[in-house]
Amino acid sequence: MKKQPQVTEQTRANLREAFWNLYAERPIERISVREITDRAGYNRATFYLYYHDVYEVLEEIEDALLGGLARLVNDRLLQGDRLDFSQHMGLILQLAQRYRGYFEVLIGEKGDPTFSRRFKEVVAPLLERFVLPSEGLTQQESHVLLEFYLSGIVAAVSTWLSEPDPMSIDQLIDLIVREVL
Repeated sequence: MKKQPQVTEQTRANLREAFWNLYAERPIERISVREITDRAGYNRATFYLYYHDVYEVLEEIEDALLGGLARLVNDRLLQGDRLDFSQHMGLILQLAQRYRGYFEVLIGEKGDPTFSRRFKEVVAPLLERFVLPSEGLTQQESHVLLEFYLSGIVAAVSTWLSEPDPMSIDQLIDLIVREVL
């Protein structure tokens, strides 16, 4: 007998939420399947119906967040002829703000370095197309400059999200435009 799709998705959502509550408190290496299932109200066998291990739960959460960011970048931001930093960065920040609890942890000090790397990979095409000069730089210089910009973006978003009372998106963009660009 097949389970109803809404029941399956609700079970997965409950397991993800239980995992996330634990992950926000401590490193993934210290999270057990037993703790997740106890918090979610399921047995271990139920967990293994949906996931192989705790790392797969984290990967599913990250894939969902980065998939949304990738769709934003590819389907919308890369479609224009030029970079509108205020609008483009604003849309990225709105997404980060909407999922603040996740982004704050994942790109924060104790976060997942893989998530930060993947975040950079998603945003990189914007910078490669609109920011980096197309001529005059060696491949090595382009690579270093791209990493400089991407690391700055990740650090700025991480710092902004970690503030107890963060400035508005418009204030953050105005600060960056005024002082950096």
